[in-house]
Amino acid sequence: MQTLDPYDASQVVLRYQKRIAEHGATFASLCSGSAEKQAIRHSVHASALRGINPSILGVGCGLGDFYKYLTDHGVDCSYSGYDIVPEYVEECRRAFTQATFHVRNIFADGIDGDYDSIVMSQVLNNRYQKSQNVEVMRQALEIAFRHTHVSVSVDMLSSYVEFQNPEVFYYSPEEIFRAAKAIAQRVVIRHDYRGFEFCVQLFHESVDGYLK
Repeated sequence: MQTLDPYDASQVVLRYQKRIAEHGATFASLCSGSAEKQAIRHSVHASALRGINPSILGVGCGLGDFYKYLTDHGVDCSYSGYDIVPEYVEECRRAFTQATFHVRNIFADGIDGDYDSIVMSQVLNNRYQKSQNVEVMRQALEIAFRHTHVSVSVDMLSSYVEFQNPEVFYYSPEEIFRAAKAIAQRVVIRHDYRGFEFCVQLFHESVDGYLK
């Protein structure tokens, strides 16, 4: 049984398609805050990369902004992107011909192949009606970790907030840390770059710097 109910996945697609109908397949349709905040997220995710020319999969890649961030900062990489919104995948294919993009739901279709690192930015923040957000996140981390050699990096909204929007989900950093530690020995929680958001990073033991 899929952890992310097909109904919830379809609602996410419809939500973005409504924004695309209003704004086009543009940054405004992502509703991810300012470009400056997005760049900060990208820098945090980039800190989980290792080696020369890493292979990277962006799950929920949107408009391929993380790939653009890397290329703008001179990071050579092999990049693939998955998204469940066809309009975003089409735009990515037009804008970034040197990378590959696919319409794919990792909960229904899995991940094809292995990568050095997998990144998910602003992907699982919608509050689901038929699925359990924390269980969806846990499975996403587990699936991604199985298909990486180096790291998994995922950002999400923090439960340490002063106000909660009922349409989105706020994760407990402590609960996510416990879930991540059940999957990987090496776990980093980054709650230093924004007050109401954090990033969890899972590293494989084979990566340089691990002390047993």
